[in-house]
Amino acid sequence: MFKVKYGEDYLTDYVKFTKIERGVASENNLTTEENSSDGVEIVSVKRGPKEIPMSFHVIDGLDVNIVRRKLAQILSSTVNKKLNFSDEPNYYYNAILTGKLEYTDNGFEADGSFTLFVSDGAAHRNDRVTLNSTNSGGSSGTITKNADGSVRIKVINNGTKPAYPRIDITNNQENGYLSLAHVSGGFAMGKIAEADGKNIQKSEQLYDSGTDSSFSKFKDATGTTNPQNSGLGTNGTITFQSDGLRFATQGTMSASQFAGGGMKVMTLPADSNGHIGAANLYSHFNLLAWAGAMGQTGILQILFTDINDKLVAGYGITKSDMSGNKSNCTFWIGGNTPKEYTSFGFETNNAEKNQKYPNNMFNTSTGDADFLKEGASLGFYWYGSRKTIYVPELENVEIAKVYLYMGQFKNSNKFINNLSIRGLNLTKNNIAKWLNVPNRYALGSKISIDSYYGTISINGVASATEKVNGAKFLVIPPGESEIILTPSSWVTTAPDVELSWEENIL
Repeated sequence: MFKVKYGEDYLTDYVKFTKIERGVASENNLTTEENSSDGVEIVSVKRGPKEIPMSFHVIDGLDVNIVRRKLAQILSSTVNKKLNFSDEPNYYYNAILTGKLEYTDNGFEADGSFTLFVSDGAAHRNDRVTLNSTNSGGSSGTITKNADGSVRIKVINNGTKPAYPRIDITNNQENGYLSLAHVSGGFAMGKIAEADGKNIQKSEQLYDSGTDSSFSKFKDATGTTNPQNSGLGTNGTITFQSDGLRFATQGTMSASQFAGGGMKVMTLPADSNGHIGAANLYSHFNLLAWAGAMGQTGILQILFTDINDKLVAGYGITKSDMSGNKSNCTFWIGGNTPKEYTSFGFETNNAEKNQKYPNNMFNTSTGDADFLKEGASLGFYWYGSRKTIYVPELENVEIAKVYLYMGQFKNSNKFINNLSIRGLNLTKNNIAKWLNVPNRYALGSKISIDSYYGTISINGVASATEKVNGAKFLVIPPGESEIILTPSSWVTTAPDVELSWEENIL
């Protein structure tokens, strides 16, 4: 049975449509200018909106007065609603009533008509089209990896309007540059001149919780003094629980301590030179901070120390608000004058709809953050950028240990029930033994280029500055087109590529 759904209501529960004019396409709006010879020159072409007139007869046996009021209720919207036709199950229109709702009845039968206005003139797919190595060669296109490290991508946009793709690229080899050549223009990021065999420094991953999901290489540091604050007791425990490390027990506390919890520590593995410690260290981690009720409290810290447990830097989340939902993301530094560098307040919600202050940093679907030490420069990620401070006396100080702490305030009995370290990796930069450079895009790094939003991220961290000046985000035209992905000239192992886009029809 043919059905028409508008918003959450089925219009066909009340009426039988006698005529629906979806048309072939929206009209072209042409901008022209006079030619020196005959006729005019077309300067630009723009697709206009679309109208869908619909005529109906009220279903026999229904009360025509009730139907009249119901149709008025459904159609009298001040915002666009999704319009679905059952013979186009994969598509919807964004539509709103235009003009008058005509309705004629004789008390027993009724006929009428109305017109829905589609401002963008297009039908949209209910799901995103995806092209990757699994479905390559199918109806959405083909991905071909080449021996020179490049990738040839045939994209088939089965819609009739341009699409704005998200392109996810996973590097299977260190890389310093990416270009995407397409009929819509050229996109590039990184540095085309970045070399691989001339410099004598390299990044080296020392730890990745992806291969140590239970954080087993971190050992309990029960009773050890917290490197950032001795007022944080460490006689409790933290354990791996479902998604990551979480608070388990508070433990005993001394009279001078204001909180208690558990702590784990790992000494950095030796690099390929056999050396332990890193003056240049990058750490990417994923955190969750979501309170299930107002007034829940708790503390989370990732602390970086030298071999003697002296603090170099720390990244933490503290919620001491015992009545509301306020929390702070805090950065600490060591050196001659250990102190709190800066702190940013946020609400520990889950970024649910209609939140006045959504927690877009540490919710269930995000959580990516990082820390970078480059000599004396210490950088802490917060909302799209790094907050950096220069501490001269730390330039040659090597990070040798990483402490993970979670605790609860002594005077609170409501622990934040979604506080977790879900992932952590550690990469040492500038290792002198290696002859190739620490390239900008490490082995296994994931680059996401979103043409719709005009954004770039690397491993979930916003990286807008990577885009080369003048580069354009790609737009996929209707039909078949080709994208050529080219990495740095010395790359011989092509990356993995996945494209996804919303397919629209006129």
